[in-house]
Amino acid sequence: MKSLSGFIELTAQAIVWFARQVVIFSGIALMVFMTANVFARYMLTGGGFSFAQELPVLIFPWFILGGIVLAAHSGGHMAVEWIYEKLQDGARTTAFVVANAVSAGAFLVLGYQAYRVGEIAGIEHSPVLQLPNSVGYFALAIGSVLVAIVTLGVVLRVLRLGWESRTNTESGEVAL
Repeated sequence: MKSLSGFIELTAQAIVWFARQVVIFSGIALMVFMTANVFARYMLTGGGFSFAQELPVLIFPWFILGGIVLAAHSGGHMAVEWIYEKLQDGARTTAFVVANAVSAGAFLVLGYQAYRVGEIAGIEHSPVLQLPNSVGYFALAIGSVLVAIVTLGVVLRVLRLGWESRTNTESGEVAL
């Protein structure tokens, strides 16, 4: 159990690093493309760049899903936390494990369904760049699987180290 837990914790840390890079680089790309397009609209006689109108639509889902993964890891996602305070230690941990296992399962189902829809949406392509319209669906599929893995990592950490090892919402670091 300890080696599996350690592996999942290392995997969760790698996912968090990846999600941070996605948020940083997609955020920068969004700002660069949108700013360049605004300047081009006013400076060029032909208006803005046609590709710059498609790119934010393709990049934005990655930006958002990177943030969702980071929120899931830090405990900053929407959750019902008040009930844990009303339970005793054993029941609190059990409720936490069950709630997060259900959440991880739901994210895996969402990821699978997004992948299936993405396969269908991939038939159509964007008008200028000719990229498949499945990009956003695949972002959702990948992000959902990553959220499920990070969530299971938190569950295993709580089972191994106790209730106090839950993630701190203020710093995003594990309180060990």
